[in-house]
Amino acid sequence: MKTVLLSAWLLLSVMASAQDSLHIYRPAFLYGLTTYNFPWSYGFTIGTSISFHSIIKEKKYKDFKPRSSEKDEFISAESGGYRRRFAYASIVVNAGIGIRYVKSAKYFTELSFNQGIVRTMYDGKVYELDQDGNIKERILFGRTYLTTGFTYSLNWRLNNRNSNLWFIQLKPATWIQYPYNSFLKPHMSLQAGVNYRLKKHSSSYPDKSQA
Repeated sequence: MKTVLLSAWLLLSVMASAQDSLHIYRPAFLYGLTTYNFPWSYGFTIGTSISFHSIIKEKKYKDFKPRSSEKDEFISAESGGYRRRFAYASIVVNAGIGIRYVKSAKYFTELSFNQGIVRTMYDGKVYELDQDGNIKERILFGRTYLTTGFTYSLNWRLNNRNSNLWFIQLKPATWIQYPYNSFLKPHMSLQAGVNYRLKKHSSSYPDKSQA
């Protein structure tokens, strides 16, 4: 229960600090990714990210053509799972906060911090004695851990038109699982898939700053 409350606190605290600006339409994304968790674990992740603060800067270069750069601060939530054959299966849920850097309409990057929980269910059968002394099988036996991690994603536009809705996303991640036998268990993951920007949540930004 404590791990669930900690993850909820991370997401709600960010939403509370941004509630004054959430009525302004800002970019929102949905993504689906395949996951390879080193070593020899495969899975998937689905999630969403919503911007709560944006800054657009415009600069003029020697050719006198203005170019803009954009920085979005966002919150995210995602869930997924992975499977290590002949060992265990895991379900992961986390919330995060991050920064998106947009240098052009064709490409952007994201850096985020995530906090969540992972539920690991082990292979094989486990039995226990109930209060009456009868032997029964424990279904989906496993353990629950806290997770903390960082991710960095690269996103390239798929379509050539001006809609800019679909992106290919490549996301390396590093995270720790704890307490794991009184220690920290490090993980490295590589995720790849598609990122979709919602049309209705994309509009001009009123909080611009000129450079």
